[in-house]
Amino acid sequence: MVRSLTACLIVSFSLFLMACSRETSSTPSALEATSAIVDYQKSPEIKKKDPSTGTVPTPLHEEGPTRERKSSDIGVTAESIKIAVVIPDLKGLRDIGFPLPAALSNQHLTERFTKYFDEWNAAGGINGRVIETVEISWDPLSIASMEDACIKATLDEQVFMAVNGPGFSPEFIPCFTEESDTIFVYGEVASQALIDAAPNRLFTLNPPAEVAAIVAAELAINQGLISPGQKIGILSMEDAALVIASTSIKTVLEEAKYETVTITISSAGLDNASANAEGAAAVSQFTAEGVDHVFVMVPFIYASGFWGEIGEIQPRWERTIIDSAPSNCTPFGASRTNPAADGAICVTAYDSYALPDGGLREDDDFQKICRREWLSHFPIFNDQSNIGVPSGEVGLETFDGELLNSDFAPWECTMVRFIKEGLENAGINPTRDSFADALREISGPMAFRSDGEGTFGPEKNYYSTKMWVVRFTIVPSETTRGEDGTFNGCPAPVNCWIPVSGEWFSID
Repeated sequence: MVRSLTACLIVSFSLFLMACSRETSSTPSALEATSAIVDYQKSPEIKKKDPSTGTVPTPLHEEGPTRERKSSDIGVTAESIKIAVVIPDLKGLRDIGFPLPAALSNQHLTERFTKYFDEWNAAGGINGRVIETVEISWDPLSIASMEDACIKATLDEQVFMAVNGPGFSPEFIPCFTEESDTIFVYGEVASQALIDAAPNRLFTLNPPAEVAAIVAAELAINQGLISPGQKIGILSMEDAALVIASTSIKTVLEEAKYETVTITISSAGLDNASANAEGAAAVSQFTAEGVDHVFVMVPFIYASGFWGEIGEIQPRWERTIIDSAPSNCTPFGASRTNPAADGAICVTAYDSYALPDGGLREDDDFQKICRREWLSHFPIFNDQSNIGVPSGEVGLETFDGELLNSDFAPWECTMVRFIKEGLENAGINPTRDSFADALREISGPMAFRSDGEGTFGPEKNYYSTKMWVVRFTIVPSETTRGEDGTFNGCPAPVNCWIPVSGEWFSID
């Protein structure tokens, strides 16, 4: 298994909070994206959608309501289904001074899932089985702890599946999916290669890194973000997913007759300081190469040196961030990104509450439900949740004295919906294969991503269906709320992403 300190970055993302922007209509594009070629066996326990109703009949109706429940797979007994909730233990990051809200405790991160599971159990469970939860944590500063988390979940606890909102390093997902044959439902971005290696075991919210890279390159070309004949730089990292993604974007650009220069930050045994030093050095290297535009694929924790040097040198070339690493373009990521990135754009599936021409949009119907559930589950927020406020914040004070609380967490609110539906439709005696097949039949609302809609499919293990372009905007500390309700265009007094045009593009 490849070991990468991408984990250290990614964990901090497990704290992010999102916003959404669905104010404009969606316009499909001719973008091409890679997809998994899935060869799987259909479970006889699963009914497909009735074409007359568009619904999936309950497996209980197929088998008969009196069919006996039995142990049907690892982690499934006649009475329970065991699920691992995989979370970061944030103590190590706090100890080195990384700014994290106090509300982001292990208990809180786990309860983002288990509050829902408890409600299911109180209502009779899933086809008569209760959800048994195991909390599995890892130390973001310890690579070994990620593999230890996998071993604990799969060998010690022998769970049916593992779930993680944001945070877990994709480099260690194969320990679950390939080496342990365990389903991993992931709220972030993994590579298409990881999905292809275990097509019945890995399901994600975000498009794979390769897909994000290809869509970003094609959008940049088709929307005029880069001009014909320009020389394009690519800043990548020695991370398996990012290497594949950077190769994908390089291929698209070179086929379109752009000259490319790739600089790859080493990650073997790398700490943040070393990574950021290499990122800073890359600024001068790109400048010496005479590039006109640089695509940044490095996670933001490892990119602070790069952006800091941008602020010092002020190179003439433009910058585009590719959402090919977990949480690169989230509100939390924006709140922790070096202000020197001001004006950089990102091609992403994540939404924004900000409107392109100023002002803010409101929650859609699904997000209203998510927010109500968030406040019901977590009294610490005192029945107040403000759009765009980074996850876990309580009493974030604005320059003019207004106190704001955390936005809701969209990952888990979306994931629990399709997890529940998948389990219900996986048969009275579910298996990992029948659950995977059931997931591929699901589509539905999606909070803070993909213009509010998601779908899996026979050859599609990621839920997002659309991407768009947003711009990084800084909010100086003395900024007050304007007449349009924003802080320099942002929904909260923290740096944010603002849509460039508001147009969404289908991932074809």
